Amino acid sequence: MRGKSLFFWLAALWLSTATAQNTDTLCVAFTGDIMMHGPQIRGAFDSQSGRYDFDASFGWIAPLFSSADAVVGNLETTLVKRNYTGYPRFGAPEVLALALQRAGFTHLMTANNHSCDRGAEGIGNTAATLDKLAMEHTGSGVLPLDSVPYAEIRKGRIRLAVLNYTYGTNGLPVPQGCYVNILDTARVRHDVERLRASKRFDDIIVFLHWGQQYRTHPSPGQLRWEKFLHSLGIRIIIGNHPHVVEPVVWNKEKGKLTAYSLGNFISNQRDFPRDGSVVLWVRWIKRQGKLYLDSVRYLPVWVYKYRSGERWYFEVLPTSLFVLRKSYFDNDADFRKMVRYHLYITGFLKQIPQKTMQAGLDNLLPPPHLWDLPKLKVWPQNWIK
Repeated sequence: MRGKSLFFWLAALWLSTATAQNTDTLCVAFTGDIMMHGPQIRGAFDSQSGRYDFDASFGWIAPLFSSADAVVGNLETTLVKRNYTGYPRFGAPEVLALALQRAGFTHLMTANNHSCDRGAEGIGNTAATLDKLAMEHTGSGVLPLDSVPYAEIRKGRIRLAVLNYTYGTNGLPVPQGCYVNILDTARVRHDVERLRASKRFDDIIVFLHWGQQYRTHPSPGQLRWEKFLHSLGIRIIIGNHPHVVEPVVWNKEKGKLTAYSLGNFISNQRDFPRDGSVVLWVRWIKRQGKLYLDSVRYLPVWVYKYRSGERWYFEVLPTSLFVLRKSYFDNDADFRKMVRYHLYITGFLKQIPQKTMQAGLDNLLPPPHLWDLPKLKVWPQNWIK
């Protein structure tokens, strides 16, 4: 009898060990638009050293990114060597990419309506700069293409492919010798089918530049594209371009997630609600060879613009850290703007249980700081105006 009990105990131990060994997890943080307007570029210039430094913008968010396995953002500027410009033809210093990498960004999407702002130089130099830093990127680049352009997110036995497209390039032609992935049903179908046929990936994420600017609900065009992508078997869609947060729809049972727009991760757009965004934390589990979308959570962030000496500074602040830190702000007006944005976003999902996230974030932020998204559709009916 004793031997039988020992046998079952050993069998259970082996089963639990085998199950653990066959389980992998992957946590990815998705951010909104990374923009570089003129005041941001000028503010990053240090006249004493003669250099640009963007590191200070991400000092508060970087510790949180360190708990993610990958951080993905939309680089809505080109990277150039000289003649730096903001809107309407974006061209930022190359060192911006280094600051983003130091902050924790691992993947940058480059297909957006400003991809062609600085012509072939902008497209080619952006790709070359990211290649030098060994940062994964996709969406635009230099021809010829050997295969479908995609980025890869990998951890353990989990492998995800990321496709990136834009609705257009503000009427600017794609320069000769370059490419920008334009949204086209035939093109998207071709790319998805080619990646599936390779049998290299557990799933495919589609990262889109779409929708209508400053609209807080998805446009009819977004809904049509979502339906088309679902017909191709795409389950994860991350969107940007409207410069404001739009709804997030998560169906856990079907493993489907659509974030229509995540807003402005960093920019000089100061009008509410363009002055902030959310970071989505998406967690996958691969168990016994099958991939599951395990959880989706969000972190509100707000861009704090302040003046010190002759320079303007821009900081991405996790709002939950600062709602009780009025003394951090130069004036009451900025503090109230930040609190307003915090209430706006958390009011969007105020019915959701406030839970903390694992992987070390509990030690960095006082709860509540990350909010779970529901399994059903969420629309901003309760947002604070």
